[in-house]
Amino acid sequence: MAFDINSIFENAFVLSVDVAIFVLIILVGILLGYLIGSIMSALIRKILNIRELKEQIAGSEILSLVFWSRLTTGIGVYVKWLFVSLVLTTIVANSCGDICTEQGKRLIESGGATVESLAAGNIELWSNTLNRYTETFQNVMVGLGVFLLFALVGIIIGAIVYKIVKAALESIRVEEKMAKHGLSDALGGLQLTKVIAGIFMVYVVIIFLATGIDAVAKPIGQQENTLVLMFNNPDEKPNSLVELYPDFVLGGFILIAGAIVGDFVQEKVKKSKSTLATDTVAWMIQVMIIFFAVVIALPHFQIEKNVDILTDSFKIVVAGISLGLAIAMGLGLKEMFAQIGKKVEKRI
Repeated sequence: MAFDINSIFENAFVLSVDVAIFVLIILVGILLGYLIGSIMSALIRKILNIRELKEQIAGSEILSLVFWSRLTTGIGVYVKWLFVSLVLTTIVANSCGDICTEQGKRLIESGGATVESLAAGNIELWSNTLNRYTETFQNVMVGLGVFLLFALVGIIIGAIVYKIVKAALESIRVEEKMAKHGLSDALGGLQLTKVIAGIFMVYVVIIFLATGIDAVAKPIGQQENTLVLMFNNPDEKPNSLVELYPDFVLGGFILIAGAIVGDFVQEKVKKSKSTLATDTVAWMIQVMIIFFAVVIALPHFQIEKNVDILTDSFKIVVAGISLGLAIAMGLGLKEMFAQIGKKVEKRI
């Protein structure tokens, strides 16, 4: 096959022009997507920063105004790059492949040099590769958007639930009743109303996050539950966060109850007029109650191994303390018990 130098240079020039157009299309796609994304980002941020909406959602103990401002800024950045990926993917898919394929056909039909033919094929390969990457980026952005949407809705609804539960507990004056019985510091300075309200809020957020993760799996080409195991099949042993959280909450409530009861009993022992009611005895009783609560709560946190050792240790400690008190009472209070025994004997 004879080589035509003029044809080679002509086709090489046309190929260079197509390469330039290829690069220009990518740049135009990025700029156009960035422009559209910036407009949509500004619009969404303006809507989210409406004063009435901010006051209704933000400004609480959970969602502060600063957090809401950062959140809206992050949403704006995400929307901007989402539109960049959408526009770029659309333009690359509809333009680059056709340009490069047609140029390759022209080179082959005109008897162009093999180098130019290979160059055209390489550009087509690059365009297809770029198209795959842009589609993957788009799928990731869409999946991330779905996850962020569920996360945002979960945080907002969780904050609303927090306010409702906290207001309900405050209406029955839980904190005042605890302070009345000297239990205000039973949880180390934490308010019981906030702890309980926070537990409900976290559960709501976890449910929405789990739903978002399952929704993300499909857009990015993953099977459900392959990223983070949030939900389980009915036949499987419960080991997902959604299913285990209620058990964690039960264990937490046991610890809270143990701390409150221990503090309550300690205060009662200190205030009693018994000769045995010393600070040391009161502290030991409180520790025993809390230890007992910890032993009961551990299985609810999926800590089942070595719990028997703690249980047996607790039994030994209780038996030792009981035996010690019995010996002490027998040696130190034998005269008082003798008098009580005589009174009982007379009544009989």
